[in-house]
Amino acid sequence: MAAIDLARSHVERCLQDVWGAEQVTPDADGDYCYAMGTAACYIGLEASEPMVVKAVACAAVEVKKTAKLLEEINDVNARCRMAHVYWQNGVVLVEQALFAEAVDRGSLSHAGQAVAHIANDIGPMITAVYGGRTPIPAGDVPDSAV
Repeated sequence: MAAIDLARSHVERCLQDVWGAEQVTPDADGDYCYAMGTAACYIGLEASEPMVVKAVACAAVEVKKTAKLLEEINDVNARCRMAHVYWQNGVVLVEQALFAEAVDRGSLSHAGQAVAHIANDIGPMITAVYGGRTPIPAGDVPDSAV
């Protein structure tokens, strides 16, 4: 079995425990998707050396890049301890990478929650000030999901 297959199996088992799911299924890109509030999130693996597991959350889409936006993102990055925020092709993303060999239930749960919380916190502010929209409209978020 290839290293990526072993890592994927381990990540799936961790996600099953963290999410309390009997089975988790990757999407067409091999990512494990979830949502929190207005943020669309996923856990994915990168097979390059060193192999990493990434927790990524989309805070806002269709956002025009401006100097003020990048300054705002820089301010958020200065306050983030583990994750980083960036703009790419109209999308504001929050990401945290973990060495695949070091992933366990706790680290994966923390990374997934951290990026989701940050994206859910900054997405509505970014869209209100700089335009664009959140991946999940605020009106579609049940009160219990926030």
